[in-house]
Amino acid sequence: KIVMMAKVLILLPTLNEVDHIFKLYKKILTLKQNFDFLFIDDGSIDGTWEKIKEIKKSNKNKVFIIRRQNRKGLGKAHKDGLLWAYRKKYLYLVTMDTDFAHDPKYIPQMIRKIRRADLVVGSRYLKKKSTPNWAWYRIFLSLGAHFASKLFFNHTFDSTNAFRCYNLRKINKNFILYCKSNDYDFFFTSLTILNLKKYKILQLAMTIKGRTAGNS
Repeated sequence: KIVMMAKVLILLPTLNEVDHIFKLYKKILTLKQNFDFLFIDDGSIDGTWEKIKEIKKSNKNKVFIIRRQNRKGLGKAHKDGLLWAYRKKYLYLVTMDTDFAHDPKYIPQMIRKIRRADLVVGSRYLKKKSTPNWAWYRIFLSLGAHFASKLFFNHTFDSTNAFRCYNLRKINKNFILYCKSNDYDFFFTSLTILNLKKYKILQLAMTIKGRTAGNS
């Protein structure tokens, strides 16, 4: 049986997501698109890795997995996922959280948009009430980063949102070298760099939910 390599890779970084990861994977499959999946686990201790291995076993040709023994950081997972996608010559890379904050229903819209852009970023600032059940401190931090982006870098993109679609044929992978952080501020830094380098960035309005279970 010949399996056609997908043009789109979905990056799913995990840390203690046993309550979500299988449900999220199944929901993405319901989109009925030819996706490949890359799971990068940062040393989960709650059974997440065992779930990922089950997913791999059920779909060996489309699911790829990387296991770290300890926590390297979410930014590091995204950087490594990007480099892996470049190496394997994917056309597009979709990155998202694995705690169901990001609804897979937006993925087809992102892929449609990326055909006329270099990067598509999900945004919670394009419509009202787009962050239901968020804790106040998350809203505060998010708004602070958004304000800083506008003040210092003259852009209004949702710079801390990890729900993105990269056009790997158009973006030079060397931008990753400038992203020194291995933690959450990778998202702010990478978007600022890509914007300064004049890549075409489009936004997609979306609702982003707070965590419903687990503890990453």
